[in-house]
Amino acid sequence: MARPFERGLLGGTFDHFHQGHEKLILTALKECDALEIWITSDKIASQKTGAVQSFSERSSFLKSWIGKKQNEIGFRNGDSPRVFINELEDNVGPAEWRNDCDAIICTEETLPACEQINSTRLESNLEPLNIISVEHFLTKDGSILSSSLIRNGTYTREGEKWIDDSKISNILQMPKSIEGTLKKPFGTLFEGPEEDTSIAISKLKKDFDFDQISGKVVAVGDVCVSALRQSGIIPDISVIDGRTKRQDLPEELIPKIQGYDEIINCKNPAGKITPEFSNCLISAAKSNHKVMIKVEGEEDLAPIILHLALPLDAYVIYGQPNEGIVICISDEKVKLRCKSRIETFIPN
Repeated sequence: MARPFERGLLGGTFDHFHQGHEKLILTALKECDALEIWITSDKIASQKTGAVQSFSERSSFLKSWIGKKQNEIGFRNGDSPRVFINELEDNVGPAEWRNDCDAIICTEETLPACEQINSTRLESNLEPLNIISVEHFLTKDGSILSSSLIRNGTYTREGEKWIDDSKISNILQMPKSIEGTLKKPFGTLFEGPEEDTSIAISKLKKDFDFDQISGKVVAVGDVCVSALRQSGIIPDISVIDGRTKRQDLPEELIPKIQGYDEIINCKNPAGKITPEFSNCLISAAKSNHKVMIKVEGEEDLAPIILHLALPLDAYVIYGQPNEGIVICISDEKVKLRCKSRIETFIPN
C-alpha cells in the first residue's frame, strides 16, 4: 500500500494511554510508511499536574499495545516494524533538524508548535515537514478525551464517565446480596485494637509517608478521622456522622472542625446513597481545599462514590470494625470495582 509520506514524527507524554492516543497513531500509520513516537522524559512530564506515570510505565504500555497490534494489517512492512519509540528530552526533539523525515503529526493544540518547527527548518534551509493534524477523540458526552481528565478521575481511557449521572440522580438502595462483601476490607488492612487506634495508625504511617504523598488523603468515619488527626494528619476530605457501630459518639470524641476550609452538611439514611450525599462527596472530591462532610444518618457507603469521583492515586482510609484501619489507593482497578458495585444498587 502506497502512503503519502515516508517517515513521520509524533511527540507526546502518552500518559495513561487512551483512545485519543490510539487514534493519533493509527491515523499517522495510514499516512506514513514509518512512524517515530517520541515520549517525553520524566523531567518534562513532571511539569504536568496530577499523577503522571513514569517514562518506564508509559513506554512499556505503548510497546505492549504495539506488540498486540503487530499481527494486524498495516503494522509491519513484511518482517520490518513500522513504529519506533524514543525518549524526548526537550520540548522539540529532532523535528527541527532531521532531514530524513517528511511529516509531523499533531492535534489542534500542538499545531502552532509544529508551525514554529517548520519556521525554524526554513531558516536552516530545510524543507518544512508536512503537518498531519488529527481530530480529537471525543467522549460520549462530547468532551475532548485527555490524560488530564483520566488523571483527575473523571473519565476512563475509553472516554466513559466513571460516574453515571443518571444513576446517582436516584436514591440508591444497597442490595442485600453485597452486604457481606462490603464488610470485608477493601484495601490493605493495618491491624490494631479498636480501643487504641494509634497502634493501627502507627503501622499505617510506617508504610505510607504522608509528608511525601501527593495524592488526596481521604478519611471516612469519626474514629478514623480522629485517629489520623491525633497522629498529625488532617485529611483533605473527612466524612463523619457522629457515630461508631451505629452508636452516638460522646461529644469529646467527635472530630474537630479546625483545619478545614469548608464544612458540608448533608443527609443520608443507612444502606442507601441519596443524590444529596453523592453530590456532596463528588464536590469534595473535586475540591482544591480541605473539606469535612458531616452526615446526618450514615456515611458507611461513602467510599464507593468517593473512589469513583477522586483523582487517580488518592488514598481512602477507613476503620474496619474490630480489626483496624484500611487504606485503599483509588486507581483504575479500584474505580472499576466500585463502578461494578454501584451498578448493583437498586434505584428508588
